[in-house]
Amino acid sequence: MLLPASLVPDLITYRTFPNLAVAAPLLALLDDQRIAYATDHAPARFNAALGVASDEQFVVRLRPDDFTRVRQLEEQQAADSLGELPSDYYLFAFSNAELWELLAQPDAWSSHDVALATRLLRERGETVTDAALLALRTQHTAMLAAPDASPTGWIVAGYALSVLGGILGMAIGWSLWRYRKTLPDGRTVPGFSEIARYHGRVMLALGSATLALGLGLRLLVL
Repeated sequence: MLLPASLVPDLITYRTFPNLAVAAPLLALLDDQRIAYATDHAPARFNAALGVASDEQFVVRLRPDDFTRVRQLEEQQAADSLGELPSDYYLFAFSNAELWELLAQPDAWSSHDVALATRLLRERGETVTDAALLALRTQHTAMLAAPDASPTGWIVAGYALSVLGGILGMAIGWSLWRYRKTLPDGRTVPGFSEIARYHGRVMLALGSATLALGLGLRLLVL
């Protein structure tokens, strides 16, 4: 059930796609199950703290409480529609350990590949139970929830730019402080440690002070 994102502020990004056509099967599933969602186009962005850029994407947003249910529905739908695959399909070359690793992180793979990995393991005599999958995915989610390594280089640059220029340093500080990760179960957690976030807040304060001082000096000169 498509809703205006402005009317449901708690909707967050569930999955991104290169375009609407690729997202169509998921949207059809959500409509069929009458699950609330919203879509939009995310512009290309640059994360100053991580030093990486993202491409423009088609975004599907859900309520956090629906993440696990929707992923299960996608996997079931994929399992029901698995047909004959070419003999050179890349998952056939995966070892059992690699297939188990795939099942542990379904958020990183398509529902089709998750369903196929389950089938391949069972055909190879492995016991794939709901309890085993839950344990693997809980462990994977806990690992994702851990703060990312502090970007020391960006912290040093952020302080220098906060003192020298203000705005660029503030941008890095904001990224360090506000960067958050969405977990497979829909929870959002801070991306960096409390120490890194503290540095981000200090950069914002320093940058603001430098900017205010610069503006004040210009007004005095005028």
